[in-house]
Amino acid sequence: MAFVLVATTLVIYGWTVYSQQLWSQSYRKLQTLQRDERQLTTTIEVLKNKMAQEAQKPAAGLVSPSPASAIFLPPAPEDSDSLPSTTTSESNFQPQQQDSAPIGY
Repeated sequence: MAFVLVATTLVIYGWTVYSQQLWSQSYRKLQTLQRDERQLTTTIEVLKNKMAQEAQKPAAGLVSPSPASAIFLPPAPEDSDSLPSTTTSESNFQPQQQDSAPIGY
């Protein structure tokens, strides 16, 4: 009985020490990842700021967007050869009247 009690105590003690070591390793890894995340966020923001400053220079050749400089493409021609054949259930489909204002914008 004493042997079983000592063995159980040692197993519980060993499990406790091992779980604390695993927790400590995981916590150190978490801290390292959090530090790396902060450094990466800082680096990204520095790069964004540098790009914004470079874009403001006249030598960059960038211009602000305006409706006059918008590019409009003509709609693609509708070829009956390029359209897939429709089945009878698709040909009976009647599109519903759309509202003047789109929903979800």
